[in-house]
Amino acid sequence: MKRVYIVTLIGTLLLIVGLFTAYPLLERELYLGDTPHKANAIIVLSGDAEPDYLRTRKAVELYKQGYARYIIFTGYGAAGDSGEFLSKIAAHHGIPMTAIIIEPYARSTYENFFFSRPLVLGHGFRSILIVTSPYHQLRAYLVAKKIFRDTGVRIYNCASHRPYTLAAGIGTSIREARFVFMEYIKFFGYYLLGRI
Repeated sequence: MKRVYIVTLIGTLLLIVGLFTAYPLLERELYLGDTPHKANAIIVLSGDAEPDYLRTRKAVELYKQGYARYIIFTGYGAAGDSGEFLSKIAAHHGIPMTAIIIEPYARSTYENFFFSRPLVLGHGFRSILIVTSPYHQLRAYLVAKKIFRDTGVRIYNCASHRPYTLAAGIGTSIREARFVFMEYIKFFGYYLLGRI
């Protein structure tokens, strides 16, 4: 009995180590790139509670470089992760309130686009640039394509940052590995629900 316990423990540890070291490869399958494209509006998806609000900071950078005239911050979120809160961070970094559009209801990636669609169409935007985390890009893009199908709205992607490597440090790697593994589960769930 003791031997079974030890073998199970060692097997579990080897599996965890294997997955942990494999997450950068798994993340690259979800990553669509970080080359921006000019669009009418940038959409920043909620879920930006990562350190330093990387999605919001990237959107601010892109706006200041002239990639879009508007930024849509979408999400109900918790205190620090709502579209409203993220828009305040952007305003603090010099984005004028006239360039900010807030979508305050979304509680998921699907809803980020479902509730943003009327705003995009209502403003007459013909293109959007999605800014999200590298591991979230593929699912976000596929959901957006489905939501904006038959509207003529062009959809572009730009990661908030490059995928991390194991050299980023143990804390960052553990956090990122967790996000990557959860993303695969969410991707499969969205596929089953017909959302992608």
